[in-house]
Amino acid sequence: MLGDGPGLYLVISALAVAVLSCCRKYWLNHSRPPLPPGPTPLPVLGNVLSLDAGRPWLTFNSWRSTYGDIISARLFSKQVLVVNSEEVAKDLFERRSSIYSDRPQSIVYEAFASDFNMGFMPYGDRWRLHRRIFHQAFHQAAIPAYHDVQLRSAHKMLFSLLQEPSNYPCHFQMFTLSFMLSIIYDCEANAKDDGVAHAITRYGDLIVDGFAPAAMMLMETFPFLLQLPSWFPGATFKRASFKCIQAGHDVKEIPFQYIKERMSINDAGPCLVADALNRTSQEDDVGTTAIKEAASVAFTGMRTTATLLVFLLAMVLNPEVQAKAQEEIDRVVGKDRLPNFDDRPALPYLEAVLRETFRWHPVIPFGVPHATTTSDIYNGYYIPKGLAMTHDATKYPSPDEFKPERFFHDDGSLNSDTMNLNFGWGRRICVGRHVVDASLWIAITNFLAFFSTHKALDEHGMDIPVVPKFTTGFTVHPETFPCRILPRFPGVSVKTLTRLTGLGLFCRQHLVF
Repeated sequence: MLGDGPGLYLVISALAVAVLSCCRKYWLNHSRPPLPPGPTPLPVLGNVLSLDAGRPWLTFNSWRSTYGDIISARLFSKQVLVVNSEEVAKDLFERRSSIYSDRPQSIVYEAFASDFNMGFMPYGDRWRLHRRIFHQAFHQAAIPAYHDVQLRSAHKMLFSLLQEPSNYPCHFQMFTLSFMLSIIYDCEANAKDDGVAHAITRYGDLIVDGFAPAAMMLMETFPFLLQLPSWFPGATFKRASFKCIQAGHDVKEIPFQYIKERMSINDAGPCLVADALNRTSQEDDVGTTAIKEAASVAFTGMRTTATLLVFLLAMVLNPEVQAKAQEEIDRVVGKDRLPNFDDRPALPYLEAVLRETFRWHPVIPFGVPHATTTSDIYNGYYIPKGLAMTHDATKYPSPDEFKPERFFHDDGSLNSDTMNLNFGWGRRICVGRHVVDASLWIAITNFLAFFSTHKALDEHGMDIPVVPKFTTGFTVHPETFPCRILPRFPGVSVKTLTRLTGLGLFCRQHLVF
């Protein structure tokens, strides 16, 4: 028995605190507006069993017809808000960007060497520093300075496709590496075994695997999976984390040391790292580290390779679109040269093809989640502080069809829908969107000027059907599919392409990307 002493007093005090806490929680839950509607969660699991594990964005989009444009769901212990409307996304992420520009944090970021990626950083001073480094190199007015290297990289891609068309995924990847290495590190990617290129591609591949939605949910719900010894049976996530941390070190250090050595002998040309270091004091360790980190993850935000694969699939499945785009190129540019950036204003159908490629199969369909820095009320719904968000805006009729015509007014002029929603919203909009847009435009325009792509043929000369299959994960792209990439005109050779591009040195060295 406790008697009448201090023990009884402590018990009564504890009960009083517990009752008051329950009353406060009840009052808060009933005095504030409700969360947005959503599917009823199960105990512990939440709505996880309702999701398409490989492509959760498809489930989110299917919920729209039942619950509306803004939906709340619970994935294990994490409450999330799903935004399925472009208008709602603009309202929250742009018009209220001061409180909707944070990122939900995850133990997975550090475990998979992504805590230094600006895209995942919390909204704050470190993010602003990284953003400023990128903005100085990638703001819209700076992009014309990169046109020459982007055009040269597109021409190199044509040579590679002419010599080895079946290896198109590699050639698209090396197109991206070629212009990005030049812009970031003043480095020329000359071969597949290039040390700098290898560090970047290895890190990117590991990040894509590690950030699969289902894997992330498991690691966040059961964090002990990342604490297991790597030798422990079933410690798959821990072993993957170890590889990614090593790759993260290499992707920061190998390219950075390359440009630092070049700078030490005055052999470095203008590029993001050299220009940023020249603006930074040698004693500014924080600034130098930020430059190294920002440069190393610039490639992970460039969705150029995956989008080119989507474009190629679209052309194989829609030969009438390919023919119409080529007719426009022939009419405006002619057949005696290849397109350049000066031709862009006169090629509106090519512009629409690029926009439709972005829309048809976004390569980051899940988006990068936002988080709130304070609670908010929107359309009568309560948005708690720290709530994670994503969006999947599909406002186009017949969304599965590839129709560039949807971007034209009735009078034949392009409309104002530039598909910027692919690059995010508000203060977290992709800072590299202008360089991505220019790179993709020059690549697909030159491809269509020189090549046509068709379905592959079987042994009887019949078309082999193409059934699109997409990878899963944070970034998605079409799996490799059989196709024929052929020069548009008879008698075309490396010599012909050399004349059209002026890349005589490239041709003589037989560099295959």
